[in-house]
Amino acid sequence: MGQTHVWLARRRAAVKKSSDLSCRHSARYDGAIVTQQFPLLPKEKTTMAPSHAQYRTALSSKLQGWLRRQARRLPAAWHEAALVPRRLDLDPARPLLRALYAPGPRGRPPYDPVCVLRAFLLMLLLHYKSLPQWADDLRTHPRLAQIAGFPPFQTPAVGTFYTFIDRLEDGPYAPPCPHRVRPSRQRKGRHRRHLKQEQADRHAAQARDAAQADTVTERLAQELLAAADQPRPQELLTRLEDLLFTCGVLPSVQRGLLGNLQALVLCGDGAALPTGASPHGRPTRACRAHGIWRCDHDRFYRDATATWGYDAYRDTYFFGHRYFQHCVVTPDHTLPVHVGLAPAHVTDFTMGPTSLDRFLKTCAAHALPVTVRAVVYDSGLDAHGISHFVQAKAITPVIALNPRRGEHPAPTGTATHVNEQGVPLCPAELPMRRHSLGAGGRRIYYNCPVKRPTRRGGRVHWVAHVTECPHQVLGQPQTQMGPVVYIRTTEDPRLYPPIPRDSAPFKQLMAARTGCERSNSFKKVASRLGERPCRSAPQFLVRLYLISLLEHAHAWLAEDRKQRDEHINDRARLRGAA
Repeated sequence: MGQTHVWLARRRAAVKKSSDLSCRHSARYDGAIVTQQFPLLPKEKTTMAPSHAQYRTALSSKLQGWLRRQARRLPAAWHEAALVPRRLDLDPARPLLRALYAPGPRGRPPYDPVCVLRAFLLMLLLHYKSLPQWADDLRTHPRLAQIAGFPPFQTPAVGTFYTFIDRLEDGPYAPPCPHRVRPSRQRKGRHRRHLKQEQADRHAAQARDAAQADTVTERLAQELLAAADQPRPQELLTRLEDLLFTCGVLPSVQRGLLGNLQALVLCGDGAALPTGASPHGRPTRACRAHGIWRCDHDRFYRDATATWGYDAYRDTYFFGHRYFQHCVVTPDHTLPVHVGLAPAHVTDFTMGPTSLDRFLKTCAAHALPVTVRAVVYDSGLDAHGISHFVQAKAITPVIALNPRRGEHPAPTGTATHVNEQGVPLCPAELPMRRHSLGAGGRRIYYNCPVKRPTRRGGRVHWVAHVTECPHQVLGQPQTQMGPVVYIRTTEDPRLYPPIPRDSAPFKQLMAARTGCERSNSFKKVASRLGERPCRSAPQFLVRLYLISLLEHAHAWLAEDRKQRDEHINDRARLRGAA
């Protein structure tokens, strides 16, 4: 009995010593003095929620002190990352985030959701791939914690970040109910799936839809136009759209970075996102014990919605998801305004119109007066249904022609023969010269290719180059331009777009579309989404929208630096003039 009391006394002394605040210290690679063992410091009974102005003032003061230090200087990457959340005001998102938590929590008060969101953004700014690694570094580096808005050594654990994603997915808080399963609960764990049967079901559904519409895109356009007045559903995508708009798009509009809202030009592009989950799954039956290695039974998969798809850029098949984004591209910045996510088998044909429809509905929900003048897509979205849908929204389609379609256009109007690009051919089989666009933009007139205007003595004269004609004979020699034919643009807007593909405005708009590709590179390469950091669609979607929000903040930082440099140059000129 005495030995037992001695052992208990020693054990209590050891626990008390291990929980002492005077912990051992060690030097990290950045020179910061941190502790190896951290006590569980009690949080305040009332959750502190500092405003963005208070956070910005405190962070500016700390940055000035850290930059003056000679020893243990602030890493350059941390300083650059701290300048972005300093300009990113997350207070407009506080009502949205506060609704995700219980109004009167019984246990330990939750961390400030704005600080958790800021820490998530800081993780992406520093190009972290792993949430556990980020949570550990946030706890062991006091300056990182203060940049995120937390007191030193009082940062959330990794489970808080995963729970934050679950709260966004589940929506506004509701008391637990045995008759309701939260979406995050359904997503977790292993999912019993049969990928081949799912593919067969999709092909059967496409065959049924083909009987109702000529193409998949035309059927989708009919559905989107019929549901144009319906509100957005209450889901994860809607909450992320509101987060991007309130904290990113609307501030960019106030800064004038989106240009003229009454003549907005959107550029769209998609990219592949391989999932971090295994594409092979785990067997549900013991077929391997009987020597059967390739059975046709169901399998368990971690990713509930990932499918097999084709990545045309890398010319390979992948297992995962695909996203499509619309951006406003200016000479200086590329600003994403909407991002959509779908399984890998879904193509850009269907993701493009769906993303455009969601963007227009989001603008209406936030009372943002936007008039989209044109949308710019690559040849991957060259389809009749997309052209009809865009024109039904009073938007000009600027879509590159897809030469792999293998369709020979049918002549319209008075044209009898056309080439692969839809240009009428003269009797000598030469592409005719585009002359003008008719009233209302419904007709395009073409004239003889060897009869061209020129200017002599300040006047326009028509000159016939007979030697260029294969027949060496002029058609309709009594006319200046003849023969003249026209085509109807309304009958085939895909081949005869309102802006001709060989015109300078079309080429200028297509050149601006490369900004979407730069945004894709920032998301997949710089932010490491292409390294398969997630194993579910909601986690990918949250990171996509947070990275899009950071792209807006990067643009604000660049504009502030540009104005600062201009101010410094103006002051230097004034000194020189004096």
